[in-house]
Amino acid sequence: MRMLIGILFCTMFLTGCASVNKDQLYYDAAKSISKDNTMSQTACWSAISEIAKNGSEAAKVGAISLAEKCKNETIKIEAPKKSILGF
Repeated sequence: MRMLIGILFCTMFLTGCASVNKDQLYYDAAKSISKDNTMSQTACWSAISEIAKNGSEAAKVGAISLAEKCKNETIKIEAPKKSILGF
């Protein structure tokens, strides 16, 4: 009986150590979203600057009006909540 309890305890202890940390998942997701948002805005501004640089006057005016669409809000994710035990 003690052997079974010891095996169960060790299994639960090792499984708990191997599980993915919620905080780490949150930080990885936030970093990925920030990177994707930055790359998206960079591509948008690059396209608009090319249109404004090489286009006609009408194209330049259109590029200026498109500039508002490059300003997008960053997606915000909610941080994981801690339980009473701090997990």
